[in-house]
Amino acid sequence: MTLSWQSKLAYGWGSLGNNILYGFVATYLALFYTDVLGIAAASASLLFLVVRVVDALFDPVMGMLVDRTTSRWGRFRPYLLFAPPALALLTVIAFSVPRLDSSTTLALAYVTYLLWGIAFSAMDVPYWSMSAALTLDARERTSLVMVPRTLASVGFIGVNIVTLPLVAVQGWRNVAVLYALIAVALTWITFARVRERDDYVPSPRYAAGEMLRLFARNRPLQLLLVAMLMTEVAFTVRSIIPAYYLRYNFDAEALVPLFVGVFAITTITGSLLSPLAARLWGKRGAALAGLAVTTVTSVGSWLTGYQSLVPILGWIALTGIGYGVTNITLLSMLADTVEYGHWRTGRRTEGLVFSSNIFKTKVASALGASLGLALLAAFGYVAGARQSAAALDGLHATMTIVPGVIGALAAIPLIWYRLDERRHAELVRELEVQSAGA
Repeated sequence: MTLSWQSKLAYGWGSLGNNILYGFVATYLALFYTDVLGIAAASASLLFLVVRVVDALFDPVMGMLVDRTTSRWGRFRPYLLFAPPALALLTVIAFSVPRLDSSTTLALAYVTYLLWGIAFSAMDVPYWSMSAALTLDARERTSLVMVPRTLASVGFIGVNIVTLPLVAVQGWRNVAVLYALIAVALTWITFARVRERDDYVPSPRYAAGEMLRLFARNRPLQLLLVAMLMTEVAFTVRSIIPAYYLRYNFDAEALVPLFVGVFAITTITGSLLSPLAARLWGKRGAALAGLAVTTVTSVGSWLTGYQSLVPILGWIALTGIGYGVTNITLLSMLADTVEYGHWRTGRRTEGLVFSSNIFKTKVASALGASLGLALLAAFGYVAGARQSAAALDGLHATMTIVPGVIGALAAIPLIWYRLDERRHAELVRELEVQSAGA
């Protein structure tokens, strides 16, 4: 089934809304906790690790709920109607936590962030699960996924560009309200304009105990999740550090929007190039090429040092291209594992596949944020103070070589990944023959 660009764009608006809120929280909640609420970096590091891991345990449950859903709006769309307002409200609440005594403030941060994560799952799991129900064609999926992931980059990195200037004028809570309203409106466009394909037939419901068995029999899914976990840990570290890095290493906090904007433009460029890269080298080859770019440029920026911001901007621009290609191709490959699981087990479980992906994203976010903040604490970072040489060197390493090494590790599981476009097409044909004969 070939999807029109109008349908792809309508689907993509939900990703833009989703990632406006995700980008705001993923990038700036750590800064809000440490520099506004006064939570120590070490305590914030533990908070991100504990909350995201606990929250991630909800994702498989959410996936099972999605795979069990039947409604007049289909399997996925009801969540796009009801979850966005809850997520929007909890975003505002998270950035409204008052600065009280340290233990009370920390407790409020734990509770509000955990609730935010659960609401995020309720929207994100069904949203991405829906992509596998829109088309069965592997190449068409790359084109489909490119649109929401490109718009996701626009939302995520665009928020990085404008947030600090807006906060300086409006404050954290008002900015949260603005982003929340925009996100709800955009996601409701997807709800109103996108439908599952006409021939989509969901598999029968499965019991909770069967979930692990279905996951265990989908080896391509397992390999992809490991690769994506490494990639997203590296991206999370690189996302939360620029506000600290620019402020202290370059005394140039005002240039954070420029720094992030350069990365935004090149990431979007890489996203747009991903279908071409996939046609030339296959999805797996394109992903490996993107990872090679992010690793080489990370090492290059580390060796350059932080005496001047200009060469760092050049390196981060090239890193963005590699990340954009890798991100789109890996996510498109993830949708292909739905058919592999269907072929292997007889059950079509979009909710399981994409809830596993969101589980992985939350674990990656937890590990990345916790690692970044833990490294700040280890290198002697003190909020608002003049940093030591060791802290400045540590910030530079955390911004450059650390995510580069982690990203390089993502290539390892892809060595064993064998579900290429040819094999996926064979599986789809076999499933069609089985369906016709049933």
